[in-house]
This record gives sequence, structure tokens and C-alpha cells, in this order.
Amino acid sequence: MERPADILTAPAGAGSRRRPPLLEPTPVSVFLALVFTAGGLVELLTRGPVPQGYRADGPALIVLTVAVGLSLAALWWSPLASLVAAVALLCAQVLAGYEVTAAAVGAVIVAAFATVAFDGWRQVVAASAAVTAGAVVVLLELPSVTWQAAVATWAVLSVTWVTGVVIRIYRGSIERAERRAALFAADREARAREAVAEERARLARELHDSVGHALNVVVLHAGAAQWVIDKKPELAREALGSIETAGRQALGDIERMLGILRAPDEAVQVDVQPGLGQLETLCAQVREAGLPVDLAVEGETRPLPSSLDLTAYRIVQEALTNSLKHAGKARATVTVRYEDDALAIEVFDDGRGVTPAVASASGGRGLLGMRERVATFRGELEAGPRAEGGFGVRARLPMAGDARQA
Repeated sequence: MERPADILTAPAGAGSRRRPPLLEPTPVSVFLALVFTAGGLVELLTRGPVPQGYRADGPALIVLTVAVGLSLAALWWSPLASLVAAVALLCAQVLAGYEVTAAAVGAVIVAAFATVAFDGWRQVVAASAAVTAGAVVVLLELPSVTWQAAVATWAVLSVTWVTGVVIRIYRGSIERAERRAALFAADREARAREAVAEERARLARELHDSVGHALNVVVLHAGAAQWVIDKKPELAREALGSIETAGRQALGDIERMLGILRAPDEAVQVDVQPGLGQLETLCAQVREAGLPVDLAVEGETRPLPSSLDLTAYRIVQEALTNSLKHAGKARATVTVRYEDDALAIEVFDDGRGVTPAVASASGGRGLLGMRERVATFRGELEAGPRAEGGFGVRARLPMAGDARQA
């Protein structure tokens, strides 16, 4: 499979074995050979008396005429080889003393045109030398050559060369355009694959952060309800209510993401997504699940881009979920600080202080998802045990100019 760079940088025409339809091994080249062979024979049969100074037509001339015509059959394999053969046979007619046939001259012109238009530049140089040498031999060896005939000969050859070069340039531009189109198509395909991969990763993060958090709350409340259902049924009912709330929230998140996947691009509406405005609700859910949480918002609050707002919320959510799972009997503190050029987030607990490896291994891709989210904004993330005990998550998300001025 060709790489995009190979497609773009491959030389046009030079060294390429791809040939136009005229030079493919099809009946076209055979047809040309038969036409010029038959034309040469008809010319020999119908032309008048041989001019003075020329040798009378004979079997040798018939053989040379047929050979010149048939040399065009090699056009599909090598236009230069066909041209050299035609020039050599034409010179043989002249050196043998025969009058040159128009079919032989026409065969040389066709082979020269094919070489210039369709073969490599090295072959074009060789063809120029072969035709020049052949023309010199013909003009010097013919018994009588007028200057008008010489000028006409060079004029025909020049027109043939110019026409071939023009077609060659045109073909080169077409091939380069095709290469560019292939490059752009390959680039679009690569971008599409990258976009699909990014979207899959984004959906994986969303499912993990939203549904994973809800399921952790459900598991904790279900366990608590089992312990108190006989002695304190009212507490069990509260736990079941929290389970219902968390389950409905998870279902809502799943339905929202499925709606995005099913709807056409222009109909996608992501107007119901969590942000920092829902932090108090999130902290209340975590408190109900058994982890006391203190929330502090510092600095001048201001509207944030939806993607940044969602990322900040998910970082807090994942950090609190990890504290719920690993901290044991502990207390968590959430601090959101609006700085001049960034949004700072700190989530600490004073629990057992597990290592990031343990948190990631038991929680799937929680910390990895946080790092991916922060990397999207070229931010910074620190997560690990604290010297004074417990576990801490620090994130700093740079703000764009519009967010800073909001």
C-alpha cells in the first residue's frame, strides 16, 4: 500500500511502468502495425515508375516495408525500441538504394511521438539522437534532396516533438493531480479514523465517569441497606432512595449519549451535561454514600466553555469516587479555584492513601481518563498519596482568552 508521501513525490512519467491505453498490450498497437504494413504494401503496388537514381523495387524492399510496419507492434513494450527499429529499417531502405516509402516515414513519426509523449526522459533523449542520426543518413544518402524537402522533414519532426512534449506535460499535470487527490483522500481517511478513535475514547471516559460513579454509589448504598434493613428500616429506605436517584442519573447519562450517537450531526444537542454548577449536588450524593465532603469555591466565578466545564466536573467526580472506594472512614475536601489564566482543582481525603497504581487497577481507567481529559487542554495533573496521609488529586486547566475575559 502506497503511503501518502510516496503518492505525492513519485515522479510523473519517469520510470513509471504504467502506460496509457495506446501503449497497453491491446489490439491498438497491433492495429497500428497492420495499418502501416498494409499501407506500405499498397504504396509499393500503386506508385509509378521508380525515379532516376533509385534502385528498382524488389523483394528486399517488400521485406523492409513489412518490417517497418510491424515494428509498431512493439509500442506497448517499449516505444524507444519501436522507434529505433523503425529508424534503422528506414535507413536500410535508403542505404540499399530504394526510394523511401511514405508508410516508413509515418511509422517513424508515430514511434517518435509515442516515445516523447509516453516514455521516460532518458528514452526521449535517446530517441532524439536516433531520429537525428536517421535523418542525417537519409538526407545524405538520397540521390537528390531539395532544401524544401529537408526543411519539410525537420518541420514534421519538430511538430511531432512539440506535440509529444505538450501531451507529456498535460499527462504529468493529470498524474500529479491524481496523486494529490489520492494524498488528500488518504489524509481524510486517516483523520476520520483518528476522529473515530477520539470519539470512542471520549465516550469511554464519559461512561466510566458518569455511570461508574453512579454504580459505586449504588453498591455502597446497597451494602448499607443490607446491614440496617432489619434494625433500622427507615435508613434502608433512604439508602434505596439514593440507589434510585443514582440509577436514574446513570440512565439519563446513557440515554443522552445514545441520543448523540443516533441523531444526525446537525440535530445533535448536548444541552444537558453536568458542570461545576452541579458540584453541590455531586457532593451531596457522595455524603449520602458515606463520605463527608467539604466544598469550597475560590476566586471570581465566571462562565466556562462547556468542554472545560464538563472536564472539571468529571475530575472532581472521579476523584471523589476513588475516595469512596479506597479511603475508608475518611473526610474529603474539594477546592475549585478560579485563577486569572487557569482553573485549579484540588480533591483531598484523609483516608488510607492508596497508591495511584492501586486506584487505577481497581477502578479501571479512572486516573487514566483524568489524565486524558487534562491533556486535552494541555493542563497539569498530579495524583498520589499525601505526606500527611490520605490521597490527593490536583489539576490545573488553562483557560482560553474568551474564558478569562468572561
